[in-house]
Amino acid sequence: MSDPMHDPGPDPELEEWLAEAREAEAGPQPELEGLLESVEREIGQAEKKPTFWLRTRPTWVRRAIASGAALGVVGLTAALMLRADFHDYPASYMAVALGSLGALLLLSVHMALRPLHRPPMRGAARAAVVGLTLASTFALALFSPHDPGEAHGVFDHVSGCLFFGLLFGVPVYFVLRLLDRGAQATSLLAACAAGLLGNLVLQLHCPRKDPEHLMLAHFSVVLLFVAGLGLAHWLVRRLRGQR
Repeated sequence: MSDPMHDPGPDPELEEWLAEAREAEAGPQPELEGLLESVEREIGQAEKKPTFWLRTRPTWVRRAIASGAALGVVGLTAALMLRADFHDYPASYMAVALGSLGALLLLSVHMALRPLHRPPMRGAARAAVVGLTLASTFALALFSPHDPGEAHGVFDHVSGCLFFGLLFGVPVYFVLRLLDRGAQATSLLAACAAGLLGNLVLQLHCPRKDPEHLMLAHFSVVLLFVAGLGLAHWLVRRLRGQR
């Protein structure tokens, strides 16, 4: 049995190895320093972008910016391009149309721009917003207070309203994407908001009331935004996943 009073001490080879390890830890580490410099450079470049300032604002500020942009477009339409029959249009239907479209628009904005500390949105909640968006715009087009005896060409002004609705929906879509912090659900919710804004603008501007026109021109704006952009983002994610 070895005597602890005459312990020869640590192995010399182990002592040498420990000394080399200490020197390596204390000395410069070019790889780590290069990595830190690269990260700092990328952060500096990101901070110079206008989107960095927007995306780092508090959630309530980002929601206010997006909601203000959408309501600003609606306000300009009402002030400059209000439909000629607005005062003769059934007030109850107009209130239901503007109220439901506006509420869903604000809901889409609210849900798209979530705080970072909240978990990602569940598929059921996102599907509910999409379903409500499609169902409400479909119902508003189908059950419009039209005059059955009023004759209109089915395809009259369809392309004009489609272009007009898509054009005015694009700003809110891009604003939401600029304010997005990377949530997977934002693209689809932004498409819903864009389609709803396009419908709001057309409801205030277009004098047509027949369901054929409203289905082909007004509802199609929502369908193109939601289905078209949704399909595009799904394809992009699919292609990225295959790489």
